[in-house]
Amino acid sequence: MITVYKKKTVPKTMEVVRINDVYFNKNTVGMLDQRAGDVISRIDNSQMLDQYSIASRFDGTRLNIDKLSTGCKTALNIMYNPDLIFDIAECGENALEAIYAMESGKVYCDYPMIAFTMKEVEAVDSRGLHVFKDYEELREWWKDEN
Repeated sequence: MITVYKKKTVPKTMEVVRINDVYFNKNTVGMLDQRAGDVISRIDNSQMLDQYSIASRFDGTRLNIDKLSTGCKTALNIMYNPDLIFDIAECGENALEAIYAMESGKVYCDYPMIAFTMKEVEAVDSRGLHVFKDYEELREWWKDEN
């Protein structure tokens, strides 16, 4: 289940990765395995050819994996680095759907970024940990100042 953080709720011992493209290109790309192929297909509608290349969804041209969308890179960062917190502000709906469906990971955003298809998430605020199974409840939590 994804854990969601908002303003002032990130533990002081943790840092939020805000520039997902750079983090992916420097760190996560070296961790990729066959599991990444499904995420790449779902979010960017591309085929992973090997650890460092994908087939363009338009004409099949071989592209460097750094050409993935920021949303796809963010999802892969979350998937391969479940102990870090990643900012999801630059993610589109297709990436959010994949992220909110993940079994584990930590995300952050200053404002509500929620997949319409979310099933269950943990949310952390100054009052502790909450579990939400409803889009509207999570949206209201995000608006709360705690």
